[in-house]
Amino acid sequence: MRRGTILVLMCCILPLCLGVVSCRKIATSADAAQLKIEQLKTRDAIPLDYGTLVGVTSDSTAAWARLWFERADKTILVVTVDFQRGELGAIAVAIPRR
Repeated sequence: MRRGTILVLMCCILPLCLGVVSCRKIATSADAAQLKIEQLKTRDAIPLDYGTLVGVTSDSTAAWARLWFERADKTILVVTVDFQRGELGAIAVAIPRR
């Protein structure tokens, strides 16, 4: 082989080898922590202990919005609202902060 061809092969093989060596396992769903699901006590009001409303996101394909609350302990709570029907979702998702 010519010297230029060997140099080109080395430039291609070296990054490939470094990529393979630096790989690590991706976390599976079994490794991931499960978020806490809380049942809403009533479906006509959001409890005051959910804290301060810090954000609202909407779904562009449906009539749903998500209300994001921050508790005193900095836990984030997400409540879903159907704004066409005027209904709260049955659950709140609690996202702890550390």
